[in-house]
Amino acid sequence: MRAKYVGALAVVVVVALTGCTAPEPEPEELTVSAAGARYLDAICPVNAAWEGVDLEVDRLRLVLSRGDTGDTAAIGGALADLERASTAASETLSDETVAWPAKAEGGVAEVAETLAADAEQAARAAKLPAVDLVDYSWEGVKAIGSAAAATRAALGLPEGVGSACADRPVSAR
Repeated sequence: MRAKYVGALAVVVVVALTGCTAPEPEPEELTVSAAGARYLDAICPVNAAWEGVDLEVDRLRLVLSRGDTGDTAAIGGALADLERASTAASETLSDETVAWPAKAEGGVAEVAETLAADAEQAARAAKLPAVDLVDYSWEGVKAIGSAAAATRAALGLPEGVGSACADRPVSAR
């Protein structure tokens, strides 16, 4: 009798515990305006990091054109900044606790994927010698450009990403 009672109690405990799990919360549905702000908050630091990379590539080209061997420390730092910014942006855009507007959802997912790939590529590029770094061709430039343009259009953002970031309210930067 006691064995039956213990067995029945075990079944009740298991059933009770499995029934106690809280349901997953529904993702926060973003309005087009909130989605645009969130998108820019993610993307604008990436654009700033790209400006740093471009500046360091230009400096490195100048050094190499003078016949110097070229120190890659500064561009390595700029590429590390790009890697961090791209990773953070990809994570923000892939956050499952928010639901992007339907017309932007696919583009946002594509941009997130290209940003994750860019982060990996920045880490690889940082290991290149100076002479290879200045002639490096970034993979996927067209893919991210078209995905970003379609996403900005779906979110009602300006066509140029530079103007979109420049037009953000100061508090959002």
